[in-house]
Amino acid sequence: MKKAVKTIFFALFACTVMAQAQPAQKIGYLNAQAILADLAEMKSAESELEAFAKQLSAKDSVMVIAFQTKAQALAEKQQKGEIAPVQLETEKKKLEDEQAKIQKFEQDMQQEMAKKKQEKLQPIYDKVNKAINEVAKENGYTYVIDLTAGTLLYADDKNDLQNLVRKKLGLPELPAPTGK
Repeated sequence: MKKAVKTIFFALFACTVMAQAQPAQKIGYLNAQAILADLAEMKSAESELEAFAKQLSAKDSVMVIAFQTKAQALAEKQQKGEIAPVQLETEKKKLEDEQAKIQKFEQDMQQEMAKKKQEKLQPIYDKVNKAINEVAKENGYTYVIDLTAGTLLYADDKNDLQNLVRKKLGLPELPAPTGK
């Protein structure tokens, strides 16, 4: 029994010493989305992506309108009895093939948009992450929380890294929060 008490006491003592030996961890926070939104590169990339999307969408619209026109014309011919059953089946098959091409184009369009988005935005994300990492290391932060991704219920303003990262990226500082 005495041995068990000594072992428990030693374990508690060791835990207390180790807990005291751990340096305090410094945690900072920022809003990465707000920083990204103010970067000229981000605005330019978003503008390019929007133009690319409109271009693809316009091509898709032309294809869909042409398909609908052909389908409507075929339906009218069928209704008026101006087309033979064999020819009707051939024309329906052509329309099905065209519809499949449109669906394939739309899938390819989504993949192209995702690829273009990755190509345009990843270098910007990398630049911001690099700035965040540099600020964190320069100022001794162990962790940095992005407010974009979650909710922070309380934080001391002295741990707000927003303006330090903005400065590192060449952006103007934001005014200090009031009434917190």
